[in-house]
Amino acid sequence: MRAVAERSIHLMADGTLEGLREVVHPDATNREAANEPPDCRGTGPEAFWATALWLRSAYSDLAFTVETAVVDDDLVVTYGTMSGRHTGDFTVWTPEGRVERAFAPTGKRFEVHHAHFLRMRGDLVVEHWAVRDDQGQALQLGWIPPTPVYLLRCAVATRRARRAAGSVGGVSYPRAAEGMERGDAWTGRNVR
Repeated sequence: MRAVAERSIHLMADGTLEGLREVVHPDATNREAANEPPDCRGTGPEAFWATALWLRSAYSDLAFTVETAVVDDDLVVTYGTMSGRHTGDFTVWTPEGRVERAFAPTGKRFEVHHAHFLRMRGDLVVEHWAVRDDQGQALQLGWIPPTPVYLLRCAVATRRARRAAGSVGGVSYPRAAEGMERGDAWTGRNVR
């Protein structure tokens, strides 16, 4: 079980859909997908693959290490790092499937600690959730505290992501794009 859990984590950085099909159950759920693109919110290897592609679109040289792993019954907990370089827009989604915001690439490297919890069914991952150092990552990448220029770059990236999303799952984005032109760059709300 431990080897399968560790492999599933490494496959997110440099694996294939076929590799994920070997370690992820068809009914597997990723509890972390609520702020990911809608394609990541399904079940099975395809949803995990969508998460991998989403991460890879924002971070080059993406890598995960596993320093330690603990097995308790059907649960495997891993502790290690995630690292990479921010070379693409990192888009955050709302639970309703709308683009919330995008962080423009900074070109900076990061390395942060992660703990992953993987529930196993037989020899396959059937559930995943994680504890991540998102604040440490944001500090290393220059997302916080943001400079005025970086805020502007993120506003442009958010607008670009909303336009690219167009309509996902029947959700339309024109209203958000209008808000971007008139109001708050982060939420699309009119601030007048």
